[in-house]
Amino acid sequence: MILIPLLLGATALQPLHTWEYNQDTHPDRLFAEAKYGGGLICGDDHSAIEIETDSLRPKEAFTISAWVAIEEPLRWGGIIGCVQDNAETEYGWVLGYNQSQFTFGLSTEGADDGDGQITYLDSGKAVYQHGKWHHVVASYDGNTLALYVDGILCNSTDAQSGNIAYSEQSTFVIGAYKDDNEEQLLDGRLIEVGMSHNASTASEIQAAFEKKRRLTTLPSWTDTTLDWKVAPYLNWPTTTSMVVSFETTVPTTANVTVTSEDGKDTQHVLQTDTANLHHFQLQNLQPNAKYFYAITATDTNGIALKSETLSFRTAPEENDSFTFIAIGDTQSQADVVKRVSDLAYMHRPNLVVHAGDLVSTGTVKSDWTKHFFPAMQPLIGRVPLMPVLGNHEQDAQHYYDYMVLPDPEMYYSFTFGNAEFFMIDGNRNLEEGSEQLAWLESALKKSSSLWKFAVLHQPPYTSDSNDYGDTHATTSTRGDTNVQHIIELLEQYNVDICFSGHVHDYERTFPILDDHVVPVEDGGVVYVTTAGGGGHLEDFDPTNTWFGHKKANYHHLVYIAIHGNHLEFQAIDEHGQLFDVAGWSK
Repeated sequence: MILIPLLLGATALQPLHTWEYNQDTHPDRLFAEAKYGGGLICGDDHSAIEIETDSLRPKEAFTISAWVAIEEPLRWGGIIGCVQDNAETEYGWVLGYNQSQFTFGLSTEGADDGDGQITYLDSGKAVYQHGKWHHVVASYDGNTLALYVDGILCNSTDAQSGNIAYSEQSTFVIGAYKDDNEEQLLDGRLIEVGMSHNASTASEIQAAFEKKRRLTTLPSWTDTTLDWKVAPYLNWPTTTSMVVSFETTVPTTANVTVTSEDGKDTQHVLQTDTANLHHFQLQNLQPNAKYFYAITATDTNGIALKSETLSFRTAPEENDSFTFIAIGDTQSQADVVKRVSDLAYMHRPNLVVHAGDLVSTGTVKSDWTKHFFPAMQPLIGRVPLMPVLGNHEQDAQHYYDYMVLPDPEMYYSFTFGNAEFFMIDGNRNLEEGSEQLAWLESALKKSSSLWKFAVLHQPPYTSDSNDYGDTHATTSTRGDTNVQHIIELLEQYNVDICFSGHVHDYERTFPILDDHVVPVEDGGVVYVTTAGGGGHLEDFDPTNTWFGHKKANYHHLVYIAIHGNHLEFQAIDEHGQLFDVAGWSK
């Protein structure tokens, strides 16, 4: 963050504070060329501006204005704000933007439900043009919140009233949406930001727009060139389909060419809608067959970006053999994640299942685009990835935007060969009577697959040192008490292995049935913690548990091979050393 002084000035809005951005006021920052109207360049490589002053917290009424040009759409983009919006806690205000519109959010004492409540307005049909200047204004008079774009009232509401409600933890920031658990940097330009402690009238706002209207006539500008923001990757394999996804740095149309291994079958799938993030569900494929695919993405200037020729194999049928990798907690240490994913790819698996905590902070887009996706290539460009939510994903929209999964996505099941995977959200309620537990029982009851695997983030059984009680000094629940509600169902419906993450180590339990160690052939379920994908390692209870079998403090992956009624199990550390082996037959 860069701390800067306030520049006091006056415009048609007569603001109490004005922040003006040009080469004279900020000689150390980068600006666009004058023919595009100049403007302070904001984005991934340019810090937001944090301002320390108590006078920037209007109490009763205020007006916020900005001359801004947006380059990259964001679901929760920020221009200027002093906000705290974490789960149920909602305080402060923020002038921002989403994928196509400008937005304003405000929390007041009149709408406070005990932990704050923000009302968000969007600009409706007044959408922004990428790289073009717009004048955005929000006003609040103590009863009515209004949002204007280019001098025109776009939306208003009386849902808020009274004094503005703040959190003491909120940071006043220009050029980002920032609160305690996220920071979404503005990717675009700023010329001027203003704030007054009174509500400007519609005529005043119109006059302020007219003063610099010429900016809106200037050509669009971007310092972003066409490239992959997220290289092609795979989700949701079936015997006849595969999902191919990717994201470009600028909006594009796109097409995918997919060709069978023998070259006799070629499909061209086109998406004419302009977008940054693309998902293609390739269909009418053959089971357990290799296909080549290549992508062409074309920007609005007609410039084309082409991928290398990649390949994948569709899901196997019931009588086909296959292998899969189980990993978890790739949330940090990108170099470790890369070693683990490269090791996984070396084994050329048919499938990767991920036990959650893909990223450190799910609401931070750069955690996805600069950490997770690059570190997981080339593995997920050729092998489909099927994940579950961890607590670090924070149930963020980025997860749902990037992952294409069976409904309802936060939990789901899918078949693969003679196995079925039950992907469970351990962050949501799993108690008796819960919607998810009812879904799990129904899915398990309907399953006719020979092999059954459960995957979730929080472990039902773990010998960890302190996640569920300090084992050096006190007792432990030996696992997550919410997800322990699935144990009875796993045992009842003969699940073979339950994979989990969360505790950054490796553990394979003895087979367990009715809280006793029981042989696999007598119905025992094996629980495997595979949380060694990159997160900083944790330790174990200094004394073994009654269910504890093999343990290791290694970054690692688990490799499973299925051929008919035989299962082979291996755990391999990040350097390729085999440290655990098991196997059984049905």
